[in-house]
Amino acid sequence: MSQDRYYHKKNYTGDFSAFGTAIVFTLVGVLALIFRAYNIYFIGLWTWGYWLFIPAFFIFIGAFSSVYWDRRMKNSLYAATVNRTGRVNVTSLAQEVGIKPNSLLRVLVDLRTQRGIQYSYDTDTGDIVFGEDIKYNQSTEFTAPMSKKQAEVVFQAPEASYCHYCGHKPPAGSQFCENCGSKLT
Repeated sequence: MSQDRYYHKKNYTGDFSAFGTAIVFTLVGVLALIFRAYNIYFIGLWTWGYWLFIPAFFIFIGAFSSVYWDRRMKNSLYAATVNRTGRVNVTSLAQEVGIKPNSLLRVLVDLRTQRGIQYSYDTDTGDIVFGEDIKYNQSTEFTAPMSKKQAEVVFQAPEASYCHYCGHKPPAGSQFCENCGSKLT
């Protein structure tokens, strides 16, 4: 029965970049109206620029929707983990709160920094261990940010001694990063 649990269709974004895009579109639309009022011809902006209000409107709607769903996922996961201790499988927790496992890991990182939830990841199984906090130990070789594709190429090298996603130095032989939960092998 638990395999049939519903996951939210939304993914966790955790950022406000869509608002920046909408603001730029709105500013170009305002400039177009000003250029039209003063008969200023600048790359023909006064003839087409005001049409950017339409996509700006829909981008704003999408951005507000994204913020709403992010907040909802954060609150749901916080309520499920605030007083929890012990070991939990990522998939089980994801099914419990209805968040996709890859989004769950991102929400947990934000909850750690914003609301102080203490947890670490088991370096062998990838399970979440609540009530245990880790001391972040950044590798000197780490260069951020690294894309997932770059990290996959670097992980092919056997001398990788740190997590290429967050820079943490996990214990030797670890299969998962104890800081961010990323699979290391």
